[in-house]
Amino acid sequence: MIAEEIVKEPEPTWDLGFLLDTSYPLLKRFREACPGTYKHSQALESMVEGVSVALDLEVVPMKVIAIYHDIGKMNNPKYFTENQLEDENTHKDLDPWISSQIITRHVSDSVNILINNKDFPRELIEIISQHHGTNIVKYFANKAGASKEDIDIRFRYKNTKPTCVKAAVLMLCDQVEATARSMYQNGKLDPLEVIENTIQNLIDDGQLDAVMVRLGDLKRMKIAIAKELEGTFQKRVDYDKIKEEDKNEVS
Repeated sequence: MIAEEIVKEPEPTWDLGFLLDTSYPLLKRFREACPGTYKHSQALESMVEGVSVALDLEVVPMKVIAIYHDIGKMNNPKYFTENQLEDENTHKDLDPWISSQIITRHVSDSVNILINNKDFPRELIEIISQHHGTNIVKYFANKAGASKEDIDIRFRYKNTKPTCVKAAVLMLCDQVEATARSMYQNGKLDPLEVIENTIQNLIDDGQLDAVMVRLGDLKRMKIAIAKELEGTFQKRVDYDKIKEEDKNEVS
């Protein structure tokens, strides 16, 4: 991600509000099958909305992307921690590589579900398909004691990295929300640290190489995310730290 001019893409006009109606059949199935994932998606929807307003992106399509991005987890809900009961661990006796395969396939499962639904524009499905890029499934890579070479071969998502600002926003907010919730449950949440570390880790891993964002837009993105975390977790954020001018290019 380079600190250059943000590419303003022409926004198509879609009437997609009905997809956010909780009575919409697919959304209703999702909520019933994956209550924990659905709750995460609702939190992500709110965060993405704030960032979209800050970056002047069309809000309703971005909210649709956020609420449906993990719908593929309906196929195996109990293999994802947010849908498990306390002390329930379906991965306990599985080989870490098998667990990794189950986790990573939720992206293609999401695409398959949405592509067979006539109401979803292909552009939104493409964005959803990029929300994990080629990220590492760190928990299972660590559990396996995998080498760097083995990680790259066996413990990465096999998807396209974000190719537009919308996909980058989805990826960033998804990781920030999940990380912040985990840290909050362990009493260790520092909102700014979560935001900064997530962005830097994605940059260092090359996940945002195809997306161009100027520093001013990156700053607005951070502030919008910080406000959402502050509202959700009641953790005060020092916005002056974000607003300080960063004269170094992010690349």
